[in-house]
Order: sequence, then C-alpha cells, then structure tokens
Amino acid sequence: MMNRHLIRALMASAILTATVYAGNDGDAPATAQAGTSRSASGSEAVATASVGLKDAYAGKFLMGAAGDLRGYSDAELANIKANYDILTPENCMKPQPIHPSENRYSWTTPDALVEWCLENNIKVWGHTLLWHAQTGRWFFEPGADGQPVTRELAMARLKDHIMTVVGHYKGRVIGWDVVNEAIADRGTGQTENLRNSSWYPLIGPEVLTLAFKWAHEADPNAQLYYNDYGIESGAVENKGKHASSMLLLKRLIAEGAPINGVGIQGHWHLDTNLADVEQAISNYKSLGLEVSISELDVTATGTNTGAFPTRGGADATVSDEAFQRQAEVYAKLFDIFKRHSDTISRVTFWGLSDRRSWRSRQRPLLFDAQLQPKPAYQAILDVGMGKNEPATP
Repeated sequence: MMNRHLIRALMASAILTATVYAGNDGDAPATAQAGTSRSASGSEAVATASVGLKDAYAGKFLMGAAGDLRGYSDAELANIKANYDILTPENCMKPQPIHPSENRYSWTTPDALVEWCLENNIKVWGHTLLWHAQTGRWFFEPGADGQPVTRELAMARLKDHIMTVVGHYKGRVIGWDVVNEAIADRGTGQTENLRNSSWYPLIGPEVLTLAFKWAHEADPNAQLYYNDYGIESGAVENKGKHASSMLLLKRLIAEGAPINGVGIQGHWHLDTNLADVEQAISNYKSLGLEVSISELDVTATGTNTGAFPTRGGADATVSDEAFQRQAEVYAKLFDIFKRHSDTISRVTFWGLSDRRSWRSRQRPLLFDAQLQPKPAYQAILDVGMGKNEPATP
C-alpha cells in the first residue's frame, strides 16, 4: 500500500507533479489525474500528470537537484525520482565534510547518497574538490616534523585528497566541480582577478591546472568543470567577472588542463540580466566548453545590488504577482537553455524546495515548503513541452 505521507504530500488536492512511485522501493507507479489547487504560497498551480521535469527536457539536457538526502521524507525522495535524473550533493562532498583531518575521510553520508542514486537510476555530480571555503585548516598547517608547510607538502596533500575522493567514486560519479569560485567578486575584467586563497601563496595559480590534471588521472572518464557564481555578469560588454572568467579558462586550456565545461551557478533574481546569461553561454561555447547551470535558484523577492546575490533578510510575504514574475523569469531562462541545448549539459536546482533552500526566506525554488508546485514549475514544464514559449529577451 502506498505510504500515507507520500499520498498527502504529492497528491493533495488532486495535483501530481509527476509520476509518483509506490512505497519505499519505487516498484509500482501510481498515476493521479491532473488537476488544479492553491498551493501554500497562495498561488494557483496546474501540473500535468505523468510528466516530470526530466521528461519535459529529455534529449536536451539533464535536469538536476541538490541535496545530501539526510533526513529526507518519502515524499521528497519520490519528488526527486519523478523530476530529476542527476543529483549534486550540496555539502557532504566538500573538502571539510569529506576529509576533516589529514588521515581521516568521512564516507558515510556521500556513500549513502551515491548508493541511493544508483539504485534509482539517477546520476551523481561531484561537488567540489578545490575551494577556498569549507576546506580544513590542516591542509595549510605544519607537517609532522613541526616545520612550516612547504609548497611540496601542500601539493602532496591536495593531490592525495583529489586522487582519493575522485578515485573512491570512479565510475559512479559522472563529473566533478573541480575548482569552485576562484574568481574574486569585483574587478575590471582585465586580469583573472583570483580571490585571496590560502592555496596561491603556497602553490601559485597553477594549482588550478594541477587540480584538473589530478582529477583526470583519478578518473579519466569523469567530466571536469570550473564552477562559479556571477561569471555571466558583464558578458554582453565583455567586462567584469565574465571577462576574468574567460581569461582564466583560456589559461587553463593553454596549460593543458583537461577541462570539459563551465558551471554557471545561476543564483539569480527577478531582475537578472538575461542577455548576459545567453551571451555567457555562447562565449564559453566558443572556447570549446560545455555549460551547466549548476546551482539554479531565482528569488521571488529582493534584487541583487552587488556581485553576489541577496542571501537572506527577514522572512518575506510573497505576493501572487511576485510568484508569477518568478515563473516568467524561469520560463525565459529555460527558453534560453533550450535554444542552447547543444551547449547546455545539465540544469541543476540548488535545493529541492523552498524549505531546503539556502535562500529559503526569498522563496527561490519550484516547490514551496510543503512540496507543492509553484507557478514556476508549470511554466518550466510548458517551455520544455513547447507550450506558450516566452518571447526571446
């Protein structure tokens, strides 16, 4: 018999966001009639039975979500199975959680995630190997002999970390965000504008190229990406963070880094410059690179007045009008992604619902805190299925 919590969460008010699987083992599919309901956000949402996001964009690019799966309900797991064909661990594969001290790795949570995904025919994208944040201080502390850390020791520690983590998941994780957020927020775009990171004084900027080479050595079949936020900014005028990203990527390619693509994180808002987004995709394609939208969310309230998106603030009361604007922005974005499907490899939402979003107060995702679909969900489905496609920005 189908779990009662699953029924209530995903089939309330005769809405079905996609095909729902019975019980915990996902054996018998159960299909409800398509219907209409008012979600917890107060907005009316219409869903199409038996069609999930991954179905609407099949053959174009992978559809993904992010999360570590710890403590997820049956309803949340069913939502993932219905809508997504790739999952990114939100935190558990970052350097600090997975490698908290030099001689200890923590495999329990990421191993459970990978196992569940493989059992349910969902691909896994690894995140992340080299980052200035959430990295143990032990990487930069004196060695066993008490002497200050040398360039050689720092390189050996990083190589061991990358080779061990990527090797552990060889053949099970299809790709990695090898380098994460290496570019500083503000700059003219005339240089790479690398941020102040502990890695550069020890090893130098070539540490980025080395990280790609070590990851490729550990798993030659894995796709390897550079991942960052705001790197679409300035693309139309070829300035700012986008121009810096182009310089960095050209250097990596020239130095022989086995890089396959670029992850544009996509932490956006209602006034995001869509022309920059589209131009950035084209510019990265010109370098022979694929593009993923790797951490997508669009806030329903607030704007981005600086280099990094608005993170929080007080819990917002979001109007129906704001949710509709959010749906329109999502539709325009997916129209861009669809038209560039020869370059876009995947689109991953950074979280499953507003409840599990790092920007939860601004209601950025497709499902509300009760896992009910918001207008943006249907808008994205419609674009994928060729219905009511928005005008080109």
